[in-house]
Amino acid sequence: MSKTHSESQTVTAVAATSLRIIAVATVFACLYVASSLVISLICGVFIAIILEPGVTVMERMRIPRWVGSLVMVMATLAVMYLVIYLIFGRAAAFMTDLPNYATRLKNIISQVQVTFRSIRLSASTFIPPSNEVGPQPQTVQLQQEAPWLQFLWGGLSSAYGIVMAALFIPILVFFMLTSKHQIWAATMNLFPMERRNIVDRAIGGITLMARQYVLGNVLIALISAAVICPVFWLIGLPYSVLLGCVAAFLSMVPYLGIALGMMPPLLVALVHPEFKDMFPFLVIAVTVAVVHFAAMNILTPKLVGHRVNLNALTVTISLMFWGWLWGGIGLVLAIPITAAIKAICDNSDSLQPYGAWMGED
Repeated sequence: MSKTHSESQTVTAVAATSLRIIAVATVFACLYVASSLVISLICGVFIAIILEPGVTVMERMRIPRWVGSLVMVMATLAVMYLVIYLIFGRAAAFMTDLPNYATRLKNIISQVQVTFRSIRLSASTFIPPSNEVGPQPQTVQLQQEAPWLQFLWGGLSSAYGIVMAALFIPILVFFMLTSKHQIWAATMNLFPMERRNIVDRAIGGITLMARQYVLGNVLIALISAAVICPVFWLIGLPYSVLLGCVAAFLSMVPYLGIALGMMPPLLVALVHPEFKDMFPFLVIAVTVAVVHFAAMNILTPKLVGHRVNLNALTVTISLMFWGWLWGGIGLVLAIPITAAIKAICDNSDSLQPYGAWMGED
């Protein structure tokens, strides 16, 4: 009898494990297939969390909540429009000169190929020819789309995804802010009374983490741009403001930021005819590297604090996974999503060991 009971328990445990695996696989499949929808929802939630304090202040001033929500959304769109307007002129000029840069870059690549071909021919004189001479393989060139562009947009690669991200996110944010109290009450009603305090702490932890992470990183990127742009201008790098801002924001990506931040200014400097020695390249590389390490090791602990308490292995795995799933947008969202998951684990008794594994303590 006991043997039959133990066998039934084993079968039940195996079935439960199988159901969990199937559930996890289904969630991952939904994240991949419905990437445009999920990315838009996540971005909308994070933006609403950041704008919520402003709406709360206006609500305390007897301003209707829907008016405060509309004001905050419109103000955010106005700031974004102002930023785009300020950099649009330089970006348009850069796009106009881009064919010239591409031509120069092709000439440089051709010169490098000629050099390597000469080295190979020189080395072949010291290597005896092979007795077996077969047909030479023919080179087939396939026209492909730029892989970096595909990776950059990732989950928003379709026109539908881009339109959803551009048009629907402000609408989502507005309704999330307007219906915040109703959404909060409805969310609490999804859980039994004894677990509502745990859910409240978890949501509160996610809210504080999102605000501190996003606002802190934006401030760090602005400080980095304020340091990088004057250096690029002093050495005479074209489009110094645009490239400095791009390098500053790209350098915020953990681990990969130093390489991503150096790449655009170094490519422009490489094809710039006035840069004929190594000094400008060294200045660009050293500036981006110093700013990156200062931002990651000094500014980030001060401004972001302990809210994003993830160890290096967790950060690396999250960047690999979300980058593989959603491309460049996944790299941007990897850390806040993983930190939100950790906040949920820290406030759940059954999931606390997983939260401890993800943390630094």
